[in-house]
Amino acid sequence: MSLGSEQNDKNYSVLNYLQLPVVVFSANEHKEVFQNNSFQLVAQHYLNASNNPVNRHLAQLISSKLLKNDTDKLEVEINNGSYRHIFRFTANVVGEHVIVEGEDITELKRNQFLFNRTNSLLEDYSKQMFELAHTDQLTNVPNRRALFAKFSQLQSNHKDFSCTVSLIDLDHFKRFNDSFGHDFGDQVLVTFAKHVKDSIDDTCYFARLGGEEFCLIQINNKDTVCFANTETLLQTTKTIKLMTPDNSNIGMSFSAGVAVYGKDGISLDELLNNADKALYFAKENGRSRVVKFEGA
Repeated sequence: MSLGSEQNDKNYSVLNYLQLPVVVFSANEHKEVFQNNSFQLVAQHYLNASNNPVNRHLAQLISSKLLKNDTDKLEVEINNGSYRHIFRFTANVVGEHVIVEGEDITELKRNQFLFNRTNSLLEDYSKQMFELAHTDQLTNVPNRRALFAKFSQLQSNHKDFSCTVSLIDLDHFKRFNDSFGHDFGDQVLVTFAKHVKDSIDDTCYFARLGGEEFCLIQINNKDTVCFANTETLLQTTKTIKLMTPDNSNIGMSFSAGVAVYGKDGISLDELLNNADKALYFAKENGRSRVVKFEGA
């Protein structure tokens, strides 16, 4: 519908046939010229709205916010308990007048809210599923899948990447399970994992590979320092005392094999494989020790 003819003969009464709320102002002075019936109804609700504490008239709000602030759109929420709607008012200059048309966007806003809320819930759910898929449920440390993903990320993000990979195996773990039950064995794993997490900093990445086997990656540090750190971790682990189901104290220790990035391989599979060879040597030679991989 064209509004030009109404402007030309200064007669806007035809706008009463519109269900949309419309108000007309003079373009220069911003004085109100006309309100259609729909606008008068909306304006009355706004006058009584709880979110209009100073009883401001809707036309005054539109004039001060929409016309005098050089913006062409204004959103107004009207809430008086029984009536809650959101209107978007848009200004259009037609000759010497400004015609402001309102659109009820309550449903649009509700749908946008539901859409955003659904997206947020889906994002949260996706994050939770990712965490579950990459976290060992018993010890709450990263699992094997997370370890390989992290290693790939570290290789990609660090130009001069270097690290050591320590493959750690708790000593005599089968005895814990056989002598005191699997619940106690789980307690051993949880206690050890917490001890390592409390002992390392953000230059390290610790994960459980499965069973009593763990992996510690130490990033961008000298081989000798990394080896010494693993040795220190072994010594502090030996100080841990666990209360068994028969009320006796028992200690724990581990054996570890260490492989160096670049020297002993560049893929995590290579490094773990060579660290495992060093770990086997540690077990065969008395356990409770840290052994570097020595290539053939």
